[in-house]
This record gives sequence, structure tokens and C-alpha cells, in this order.
Amino acid sequence: MALGEYVTKFTTRLDKIIERETLTNDLNMNGDLLGEFSDAGEIKVATLAMDGLANYDRATGFVDGEITTGWETMKLRYDRGRAFSIDVMDDEEHAAIVSANAMAEFERTKVIPEVDAIRFATLAANAGNTVAADLTTADAAYKAVALGEEAMEDLGADLSKCLLYCTSTVKRLLRENQKQNYRLSQGENPNGNFLMWDEMKIVTVPTARFQSAVTLLDGTTSGQEGGGFKAADDAVALNFMIVHPSAAAAIQRHKKLRYFAPDTNQKRDAHLWQYRLFHDLLVYEQKKGLVYSHTAAGK
Repeated sequence: MALGEYVTKFTTRLDKIIERETLTNDLNMNGDLLGEFSDAGEIKVATLAMDGLANYDRATGFVDGEITTGWETMKLRYDRGRAFSIDVMDDEEHAAIVSANAMAEFERTKVIPEVDAIRFATLAANAGNTVAADLTTADAAYKAVALGEEAMEDLGADLSKCLLYCTSTVKRLLRENQKQNYRLSQGENPNGNFLMWDEMKIVTVPTARFQSAVTLLDGTTSGQEGGGFKAADDAVALNFMIVHPSAAAAIQRHKKLRYFAPDTNQKRDAHLWQYRLFHDLLVYEQKKGLVYSHTAAGK
């Protein structure tokens, strides 16, 4: 099989990696509601409109209602890409193996952290509630999360459906607060690791991805050649966020990979791969209250 014939296979694999392995994958929009995607980064999103309840009449029966489906064109805000050259191999089988693993590693170590960081910053910027305080004790962390839960439940949110994104420090403090309870309930061999807190799924986020604002590096300016992202100059570290998945929708689409064989690559005697990703996170205006953000005290 010619290496260029792997393009679709590689693109599909990268789609699956980003959908499954981002820390924010619980926010992915239902794929059934996504339509055509253009080369300009525009995607069609299904919108549903329907009538509410009406009185039932024993003589005439039901009042007719309508459900209409429309398609709204949305421009994804983020358009990021990179070109990679992989030195020519002895045969295309080896080149395919190296290329597949290189692109997957790039996706996991470079793309996913950036996509997550952008999403968390977007959530922070659109949070309906934001509290700033340093959390240094187990009691402070426990009370801070409890206040967040109270704010969410006051809006009718079911905590079992909510996500608790937090730093490893906050998770440790919560564990320390419950340490005695865990020991009493688990006997002689307690396991301090836990995946839920008050029925909320816990997702531990590395601090580099958990900032109130990020700056994207263009990859060409001096000092930015490595590309990627960094915390914005005015960013504040996030301690934790409580998010109901209905408040936001994550969308990502890879543009089909482009491949140029060494014979057509005019720059180097190498296989050339061009990677491009469009993505965005929508936070619904009417549901911003279902995003609760807790940040460090600030600079």
C-alpha cells in the first residue's frame, strides 16, 4: 500500500484519539447534531424548535404541535496546524509505522493539552459563578467545593451529572479531609484513591492546562518556534471547576491529513505530513450558571 493511501486511516485514528483522550471529552457535542464541515472551518449545527404543552380536550383530543429542525452554520474559532517532515525510510511499511506513531504522539502530547487548556480557559471566562481564594488546607478545600455544589444545586443541577475538574492538590486536600472516613469504611487496607466526590465525576487536570486564560504561540515568531500554548500574562490558576455538561459543547474536526512523498517534497528528502485541526467550545448563554469556577486568589 502506498503511504499516501494511509491518509484517511490516519485522520480517522486522530479523530478518535482527540475525542476519547481529552480531559474535557465529556463535553463533546453529540455527533448526530453536527452536519457538513467546510475547509474554511465552518460546521453546521442542528437546532431544534418545538411547541410546549397544551390542554387536552376530551372532545377534540390533542392540540397539534410542531417540531422543526434547522441547521445553523458556525465558524470554529481555532484553526491550528503543523507540518512535519520524517526522513525517508528504506521502505514504505516502516515509513507508515513511524508516521502513524509520530502523529499519534503529537496528538497526545501537544494537541490534546492545548485543546484542553483552551476549553478550560473558555469555561472560566464564561462561568456564571467565580470565586477566588487560595486553598491550602483540607478544610478550606472541602468547604469551597461544598459551596460550589450548593450553587449548582440551587440552579436545579443534579450533582450526579456534574463534573468536578480539579488540580491534583485539591484532590489531595479532599482526600485528606475524608481520610478518617475512608479508613473506617474500608477496614484494614484503605484505598485513598477515589473517582467520585458527592456523586460528581472527578477529573484531575495538570496545572499547565488549568488556567483562566491562555496565549497561543504562532510557531514562527522568535521565542515561539516550538509552538503550542502558555498561560496568558494575566492568567490566574484554577483550583477547581464544577460543570454540568449541558452548559457547554465541544466541537473538533481534523481536516484530512495531507501527505507529500519524498519525490514531491521540494524542501527535504523526507515524507511530509501536514496536520490541521479546527475546534471550539460553546458555552450557552442561558446556562452559564451551570459553570462554577474557583481560582487562586490572584496576582
